[in-house]
Formats: sequence, C-alpha cells, structure tokens
Amino acid sequence: MGTSYSSTASTGEQLSPLQRDIKYLGDRMPFGDRELYEVYKAYHSRKEKTELISFLTDIGLLCCKEEEKEELFVLLQAVEQKILPPNFGNRLYETCFLRPQDVSEYDSDSLEKAAAAAAVAGSSEEDEYTRLAKIEAFFEGLSNGTRRGAKKTLKVLMACCKQHPAPISETPPMENDFSYGPSRSQSPKTVIDPLEFVNIGYRVALASAFLTATQNSDEHQDIGAFLPNEDASQHPGLLALAGSLVDLATKRKQRIERSSTPNNEKKKLVDEHDVLEWAEHVAPLFASSLATFLHTIFFPDRPYPPTRTSFDYPTLEGFESTFFTEGNSPLLFSFGCMSSSLNGEFYRLYTSASDGLSFNRLQNSLLGYGGPTLLIIQSGDSIFGAFTASSWKESKDFYGNSDCFLFQLLPTTAIYRPSGNDTKYMYCNSFARSRGYDRQAHGIGFGGTVQQPRLFLPESFDDCRAAERDLTFEKGPLLNTKLQNFEIDSLEVWGCGGTEVVQVALGARDRQRDIKDAAIRKARKVDKAAFLDDFRSGLISSKAFAHREQMRGRGSACVNDDDPNDYKLPK
Repeated sequence: MGTSYSSTASTGEQLSPLQRDIKYLGDRMPFGDRELYEVYKAYHSRKEKTELISFLTDIGLLCCKEEEKEELFVLLQAVEQKILPPNFGNRLYETCFLRPQDVSEYDSDSLEKAAAAAAVAGSSEEDEYTRLAKIEAFFEGLSNGTRRGAKKTLKVLMACCKQHPAPISETPPMENDFSYGPSRSQSPKTVIDPLEFVNIGYRVALASAFLTATQNSDEHQDIGAFLPNEDASQHPGLLALAGSLVDLATKRKQRIERSSTPNNEKKKLVDEHDVLEWAEHVAPLFASSLATFLHTIFFPDRPYPPTRTSFDYPTLEGFESTFFTEGNSPLLFSFGCMSSSLNGEFYRLYTSASDGLSFNRLQNSLLGYGGPTLLIIQSGDSIFGAFTASSWKESKDFYGNSDCFLFQLLPTTAIYRPSGNDTKYMYCNSFARSRGYDRQAHGIGFGGTVQQPRLFLPESFDDCRAAERDLTFEKGPLLNTKLQNFEIDSLEVWGCGGTEVVQVALGARDRQRDIKDAAIRKARKVDKAAFLDDFRSGLISSKAFAHREQMRGRGSACVNDDDPNDYKLPK
C-alpha cells in the first residue's frame, strides 16, 4: 500500500493539511495511501490548471510519468474522439465525480451562471467543509467506478446515459418482493435506453483494450483495430445484448405485477433494478469494462487489484473466424461479459470452414485439451453453443463442473447456467469406444441424458438436437425456432482463458497425443513380433510358406525337361 501517511497520528506528531486529508480519505475510501496521494495530487493539479482539455485527458496526463505525457496526450485524444461516445469523459465527471450542486469546469455555460451567482453572493471563497466535501465527492466517484463492486459501477455507467422519465403506467413493485426492486414508495424516477447503455459499455471496453495494449507493448498499436464501426450501435451483437436486457426487464415487470394475463408488449426503457438483475444473470463482467478503463487512466503504472476481476477484451491472435470477422467484434465483447474465462486470448482448435464437418477431427482437437473451451454453432439465423471449463475426455458418462453453461448469442443473448438439479454437464462418446454395445448416443453433448442430451452433435452431424430444457441447465431456447433438430452451417471450437491458460492446455493435449502415439507404436511392435513367432511355431498356417515344408530335405528332386510341371522325387 506504500507509505502510510496516517501513521503519524499514533505518535502524537502534528499532521500537515495533506496528511489530514489523506487520513480522512483513507478511512473512507478503498485505496492505499500511496494511491490516495497520487490521485489527490492530480486532483489539485487539475484544479490549478488554467487551460483544460477534457476530464479524461487532463487526469490521464497528470497521473502518468513526465516522459510519457506527449505520447499519452495523442492516445487519449484519439480514444475520446474516435472510440468513446461523444463527450463521455465530461459526462462521467459531471454525473459521478461532482456533488449535485457543483458545476463542471468543462461546462462553460454553467460556469458563467455560477460566477454570476457567486458575485451576487459577494464571496467566492470555499469554507473548509465545502472544500473537503468536494474532495470526498471526487474520490467517491472514483471508488464507485473502480473498487466498490459491480452494482456501484453499473450505476456510474447508467448515470452516463441519457435519463428518461419513468413511464407512469408501470406498477411499482410490491413490498417484500423477492425480485430486484424497491418498495412502492421507492419507485425508480428515471430509466435509460438499453441499447445506449450496452453501446457505452462496448466502447469503454475497446478504449480500455487499446490503452492496455499500448502500455504493455513497445510497438505502436494500430488504433484502427480498436475502432467501432460507424453503425456499431446497430450491430446484431449489440442489438442481441440489449435485447436480452429488454427481455429480462419485461419478464421482471410481469413477475412483479403478477398478472394472470400474458403481456406481449416489451419494455423500451429499463431501470436500475432491471440492469442489476441482467448483469448478474447474463453479463457479470459488463461493469468491469469501466472499472478497468478508469484504473488504466488513474493508475497507469500499477497492476490491477487482485481482489477485482479486470476486463481483458477477447482476442483471436491471428486466427480467422466465421463468427468474428473483426478483432473489435461486438460478439467478442458479449462473450467477454459472460465469464472471466472468456477474456483474453482465444485459440482456434477446430473450424468447419477448413477442417470440414468431420467428427474425427473435432474429437481429435478436443481430447486431451486441458483448458476451457467455447463451442459455437450457427444454424440459420441462430448462433448458440456451450462453454466448458473442464478437460475433454472420451467416456460413457457425463463429467465436468458447474462452470459449464449453454448460451444463445443471436438473435438474442441468453445464458443458461447450471440449475443445481443435476450434474450432467458435458459428454463425449464415440461409436468406436464401444462399437455401439452401450446403446447410448454417440457424439458430443451437454445436459439431458446419455440417450438424449439436450444439446447434441452426433458423429454423423445429422439430426443435431437443441432442446429447451433439461435438469442440468436453466430452461430456455437455443434455437430461434420451435423445432429441436437443426443442421450445422458453421461450427467452431476455441480454447480460451488467456495466453497462459491456453499454452498450458495445448501442452497437456500434446502430451496426451504423445502418450497415445507411443502406445500405438508399442502395440504395433509387439504385434509384429508375435506375428512372426506364431508363423515360426506353426500356430498360424499359410500357403505362402507351404513350399518350404514341401522342399525341406528334398535336394535330390529332379524335373522333367520336357514338362516343367513334372518332377520326380527320390524314393
């Protein structure tokens, strides 16, 4: 945590104003004393600046090393102008780093009004209480955005969205309701557009990925790889993620109203409690995108706190994909929000585009791989699949753990995590293992039973199955159709979990293959020796060696010159 500036209090020494402020903040904020000091210094330096650029750029330059300022200025300006939503940084500062009655230094109109009001009041000096309250509000905003958990960070992101009045027609939740939500007297006052909210999270994640890549590499990073498309807000991936938020909010509203008549009208706007429930079930790492970004701005030279989960934007490491046409694909962002194991490097293990729909190749790519895998299937306009955290093996039984889940990515994002009612997570059973005598399904499956898994890819890839329910996973559709059988248009399997995890998993697969190859070579060598021994001992008879017995000891035999087929043997 660095030098403890509050330690002098116990020795009876007189504290300086700086030490008093650090001690005051240290008792209230989740930062070490050195972190508090660095941000405190940046806070006062920015207050003293006569020329302000933007909140994120000003803070970033004040928190970095002197020799890095010139390059960082260019990077931060590119991030604010090309990646983040317009005026995002100043909006963030205004809504989360200031008290409600304070005026942003980046809002010229409000500053003029505030100056006029101060002139009428006759004094522009701040008393000690106001000064300390402003400092505390600043650090409170940073704490909520980085260190106080997903709920606080989600509220910060929501505050950056355009606020809309809550529809009057919506019925407030009942008292003591088990769902997320306040009592009747605490109904949310504002709501937000779910697509705007998802788009902000996506762009913040890209900005964080760009700055992190620049800091961790000596080479110049091409910002083009991190730029969202002009129509990114209409990308199917972001629409699907926003659609999942709308669906959950609609179901939550129906559940709260306890209506016996189904209401097919979907909510267009969502409130805080909708967002919190959605993040917990569908996108638990969504809030980490902002926390990681702010950490990069305020603490560029410090590692991310080990008690918090950072957002490491998924990368394909040079592999081509049918599903991810670009490295900044919103579909990668959707996966990154689902699990920390879906952050970082992806390694392609199998793709039907070049490997063909071959079960042998699919199975060979999986068996022995010792890390998390992501199986993605496209059938028509549906993209869905499964995530597994356990190593693949061939078995007549199900195996795996509760980190496994099923998902639908398009047309709407949905996650079906283990329900706790059963433990049939993953299944890999080829026909060659038992020659069909086990009377079980032969292929790869998830959930269900050994005769009929919920999601199942048979060896022939004919009559693939994706059911809506089973005992292991939460119920819900994988396909955008009422049918359960489907045909595969594209199939890919990716190793995931980050660079180190992927390398270890590939090493485990290589060792497994070496062991298998050694066993095959040994078996072939033993079989050949046994084969020859059997011939020599006479256990195996063959016409190919019959002439040896016929001619053994018959050296005096003679052949009729007139008829080659006629020969005489001595008596």
